[in-house]
Amino acid sequence: MRVSIKALNQFLHAAELGSIAKAAAELNVVPSAISNAIDLVEREFELQLVQRYPAKGIRPTAAGLAMMRKIRHLVEEYDTLFLEGAELRTALSGSMTIGYYAPVAPAFMPAIVAPLVRDHPGIRVNLVEADNERAQTGLLDGEFDLILFVAENVRTGIDCHLLIEAPPYVLVPHDHALRNREFVTRDDLGNEPLVLLDLPITNEYYRNLAGDPAQPANIVATASTHEMVRSLVGAGVGCSILNMRPATAVTYAGDEVLAIPLRGDARALKLALGHMGGKPRRLVQAFMDATREHFARAAASNLIMPV
Repeated sequence: MRVSIKALNQFLHAAELGSIAKAAAELNVVPSAISNAIDLVEREFELQLVQRYPAKGIRPTAAGLAMMRKIRHLVEEYDTLFLEGAELRTALSGSMTIGYYAPVAPAFMPAIVAPLVRDHPGIRVNLVEADNERAQTGLLDGEFDLILFVAENVRTGIDCHLLIEAPPYVLVPHDHALRNREFVTRDDLGNEPLVLLDLPITNEYYRNLAGDPAQPANIVATASTHEMVRSLVGAGVGCSILNMRPATAVTYAGDEVLAIPLRGDARALKLALGHMGGKPRRLVQAFMDATREHFARAAASNLIMPV
C-alpha cells in the first residue's frame, strides 16, 4: 500500500477531532507524525482534504468529508478483520452520522437506535436535524452516512428506500367544533385560522392543501418545529395540517389536541431512507436493516392517520 492504514487512521482522527494536537495525544504520537500523515494522504490523493487554521485547528474540506467516509469504512473493516471467532462475523463498531428531515423523528428514531447501542457498546450514533436539501447535500458530500428525508426532488446519486406514506390530517384543539367529525375536507376548514409548519417542501404543500388562489388560507401563525405547531394549536391559536403524528395527544404545554383525517385529493408525503448505494459499512447496514424492519411492523402505522 502506498499509504498505510496507520497514516489513514492518523488523518481520520485529526479530521474528526479538528486538531492535530488532540489527535496526537489520543494516538500517543508526536504532533509532527499526525501532520506528516495528513500531508501524505493529501499528496497521494492529490486533493486538499483539510484547511489549517493557525492556533485554531483544522477543518475538513468538502473533498475531505467525502474521503473521511471512505477512509472510515476502510479503517473499520481493517480493524474488524483482526477480531477472532464469532466476533469477526458479528461485531459492530465505530460511529455513523445520520441526517434527518422528519419533524416527528423523536417518535420513532429512539426505538431504532436503542437496540443497536444497547447490544453493541462499541458504536456511536450521531443524529443531525437538517432540512431536505441539506440532508441530501450532506449525504452526497460525505457528511452523513444515511439520511431520512421526504422523497421529493431526490438528487442524482442517492438511492432511496420508501419507509412510509403519510396522508395529511387536521390538528384541532380538544374543544374545537370539528372535534367529533370522522373526517374533514378542505371546505370544512373555510376561513379557520391556521398554524403553518413553515419548513422547506412542507410550506408550499400545506398552503396548497389549506387554500387555493380564489380563497387563500387564513394563516395566523407559523412555526419551524412540529411541537411548536402542536402547542400553538393546543393553546387555541388555530388549527393545522400535518402528516405524521407522535404517540401522545398532549402538547409540551399540557394541552390536548385531536387529529382528524383530511379527505380529498390530498397526496401523502413519503418518508424515505437515503444512502449512496453499493456495499455499506456493517454499522450502516445494521441501521438500514433496523429502520426497514421498524417501519414494516404494525406499530409504525401509529405514526399516520387512517384515510
